[in-house]
Parts: sequence; C-alpha cells; structure tokens
Amino acid sequence: MATDTQELVVFHAVVRHASYAKAADELDLSPSGVSRIVTRLEARLGARLVQRTTRKLSLTEAGKTFHARTAQVLVDLAEAEAEVQDVTLTPRGKLRVTAPVVFGQLHVAPLLPELFARYPELSVDLSLSDRVVDLVDEGVDLALRIGTLADSRLIARRLCANRRVLVAAAQYLKKRGTPRTPSDLKAHECILFTGFTRPRDWHLIGPAGPVTVTVSGRLASNNIGVTTQAAADGLGITMGATLSVGPALLSGQLVRVLPEYEFEATAIFAVYPSARQLSTKVRATLDFLSEQLRDPPSWDRKLLGHVLGGRAAPEPSKRGGRATRTGRALRTARSMVVAAPPGPERAAAAGGES
Repeated sequence: MATDTQELVVFHAVVRHASYAKAADELDLSPSGVSRIVTRLEARLGARLVQRTTRKLSLTEAGKTFHARTAQVLVDLAEAEAEVQDVTLTPRGKLRVTAPVVFGQLHVAPLLPELFARYPELSVDLSLSDRVVDLVDEGVDLALRIGTLADSRLIARRLCANRRVLVAAAQYLKKRGTPRTPSDLKAHECILFTGFTRPRDWHLIGPAGPVTVTVSGRLASNNIGVTTQAAADGLGITMGATLSVGPALLSGQLVRVLPEYEFEATAIFAVYPSARQLSTKVRATLDFLSEQLRDPPSWDRKLLGHVLGGRAAPEPSKRGGRATRTGRALRTARSMVVAAPPGPERAAAAGGES
C-alpha cells in the first residue's frame, strides 16, 4: 500500500524538529499520535526509519534515504496545491463566449480591452452567431442572449433591458408620408425581422395601452444589421433594437416613427451551463458584464432625453384586464430570472437580437 500524505508530513516534521513533541506541536497532534503514525509508516515500509533513545532521536540509513527521496514529493505537492488555489482565486485561461452578431460587434467586443486589463491572465474566444448555440455540447462557457429564454438546463443572469422602437429614413417618410397611428403602418413598406415567431405581427405599447398591427413588406431578414441598414437606405419602416439603431438615430440617418410607441421591452441575459463549481473566470466575467451592461445600458443612456424622451422601457401590459400572451411570457421570464436577488436563477436561453 502506498504511503499516505499524512505519514510523509508527520515523518518530515519529526526529522525537522528531531523531536516527537515539537512535531506534535507544529501539527496540532499529540506526541503519542505522532509516534503511532511513524510506527505505522515503518511497519508499512518494513524498515526502521527513526532511531529512538532516551537522549536523542536520529535517522537510520533507511530513514535518511527515505527522507531524501520524499522531500521533493512534499515540495511538489505544496506547489501543486498552491497552483490550484491560485487558479481558483485568479481568473485565467481561455473563456469561450458566444453572442449575437450585431450585439457582439457593437457592445461586447469593445469591452474586451478593459476586461483584459483587469484580468491579464484571461483569454477570450468570442464566437458571434445568431443561431442558438448548445453550450453543453459545444463546450461554451458563457453566452449572451437577447429575448425569450427557452432552455431550462441553463442558468441565466439578467443584465439589462433591450428596447425596440420603430425607425425609418427621413427620405422614405418624405416620399411615403409619416404614419400617425399604428394602423397607418398597414399602408407602408415594412422591413420584417424574422427572428420573431410571427414577424408580421407588431405588438406595440402606446399611450392607450397595447396594440397589435399586422404589417407587410418585400424585405425580410433574420439579421438585425440587415434590417437596420435597409431602413437607413430608405427601403421602409422597421423594428430597431436601440442597441443597433442608436448611432443612426443620433446621427439623423434614421428617425423614430410613432415615437410614442415602443415594442414591449425584452432583456439581455448572460447564460451558462451550471452554477455548480462555477469557475473563477466565468464568475469574474459575469460580474464584469453585470457592471458594464447595467440598466439603463450605455447605448440607451446616449438616447435618453433625446430620442427616447427620458421614458423608461415599457413593461409588459394588460388588455381588458387580462395580460397579453407576450406580457405573460415576459412576466414569467422576469419572475424566473429578475425577481429573485441576488444573482442568477434557473432559466432558459435563446439567441438573436429580438
């Protein structure tokens, strides 16, 4: 049977102090306990290691050999323990992160310099995709997702609101006229985002409450960057998440349509496979993202008091005393993830920029 670590530690303490009593004091054991452990070690090896007399304690030849050969073992073990503890305390190594394409380009990649400055031993593999990545199967540590969550295997932490408004280019509105009510949208060329389950049904919240209008148009895309650029090119009216249309609104390339109306706000989440034994690198990055992407997010702060008029994001609403289907889904997500402080709650995950 192999020598255990305790036997080695006790034996080396006895050699270091040349005394059972002093070794016992160092290790918080009794002198008799130390003696029993050394005797057990000698019995296991079949050789006497320590020569005991009433006046002194010394090593036998076998003891000297065993001490010399095992000293490095204890050094290596101590260094290994220190290295593991350091890894546990210091974020380091590669972190695999996935995010929707536009959101990742505009708002995740710009955060990396500060993240790297804060954690010099951390590296990031950032994969941008609008598909729903299977974190477990593909070995992804952390995903940033927008909208409805659907995978109960994952843990989610809500970061901030995702506000969505109607936008168009000024030249389009000059040519086709400006809608005054949601029903006017039916007569307009609308650019559809197919990340929605029903992309032609636009659910808006306005001064009188929620309203749904069915729209149509010649262009549809599952990429928010494409729909935003198409609107800026004058091809029609589209739903724009402020995270992507904010710069164009500030520059005047796009203007708001029906500014008193917004889509019901969704949220941006950080999701990960499990909270059990969460690695330091994931935990540190989660805390960093929670700090950087807090409500209101930076892109909305630039618009508040100007394009967004200082209003908070619209909450899920009720119609005729009954919650709308979208409102119920949003409240369910909020109760699962947002309402239980602090930190993450069990929730699902979805991708895209909706």
